[in-house]
Amino acid sequence: MSTPPLTAPPSAPRLSFEPGRRLPAWAPRFLIVFAVLMLALVGALCAPALAGAGSAYLEVLTPVVMWAPAVAVVILHFAFGRPVPLLTWAGLRGAPFKRIVGGIAALLVLMLAVPAAVIGLAAAFGFVEFSPSPEASGLAVWVLPLIAATMLLTLGEEFAWRGYLASTLAPWGFWRSAAAIGAFWALWHLPLTAAYAVGGVSSWREVAATTVNLFLAALVLAGVRYLTRSVWPAVAGHAMLNTVLVFAYSNLMTDAAALPAGAYWGYNAVSWAVWGAAAVLVGSLAARRARNRATS
Repeated sequence: MSTPPLTAPPSAPRLSFEPGRRLPAWAPRFLIVFAVLMLALVGALCAPALAGAGSAYLEVLTPVVMWAPAVAVVILHFAFGRPVPLLTWAGLRGAPFKRIVGGIAALLVLMLAVPAAVIGLAAAFGFVEFSPSPEASGLAVWVLPLIAATMLLTLGEEFAWRGYLASTLAPWGFWRSAAAIGAFWALWHLPLTAAYAVGGVSSWREVAATTVNLFLAALVLAGVRYLTRSVWPAVAGHAMLNTVLVFAYSNLMTDAAALPAGAYWGYNAVSWAVWGAAAVLVGSLAARRARNRATS
């Protein structure tokens, strides 16, 4: 199979988040190759753990794997003849700084509000108890520095998911493209979460809950990406998922993993309802913005 020349064509498609356009001609094959590469990679890395060899090695490899989507996108971008401006298409540049900061600030408020609502409602229904740990106040001061540090890892994922792929699938409109990317993102994590379940680190019900959580969170991250036209808020938001939410659920309530079945699924139903509401709010704003731009 011959590859196109490594020069950007004069008619490189314009970055557009308005729905109703056709996907770029190169996009379907690019997306298929990317999907196959990602699933093959995570499947190969998790295969020993899924076969019962233990999952400890995955903790070491996880930071490396988080950069795999970006590396794959860059390699394919050049293999397909640089069909678009790489950094702009990935959302790394082109948006006003003020809009980026505003998007990150809005996400921080949302990432504080979501666990507060989840814990408060779940406690009100009797599924969990509000139970701050003795270490909570001391650990809280480290959350913001950890967000900044974690962004070094989440950039590797978001460069691809809410960056390059979001721009490529933008002609599908917000909901369809965000759902497609979110579903694949959750699927991509499934071998890893399943490997931890096989190794006894977590349970299969946690695998199911995490898969749904990832999909709903992906809709929120995609919405902010559309609203700001920058991937940086999604990078920060992904880092907040791994820091703010982990801190809140680990230090401010009873251990969800130890809950009986009824309370566990009740708690997760509350969590999904809150995340669903957040996704509808952010996604509706993003979809309306896209429609307004298309008709203006």
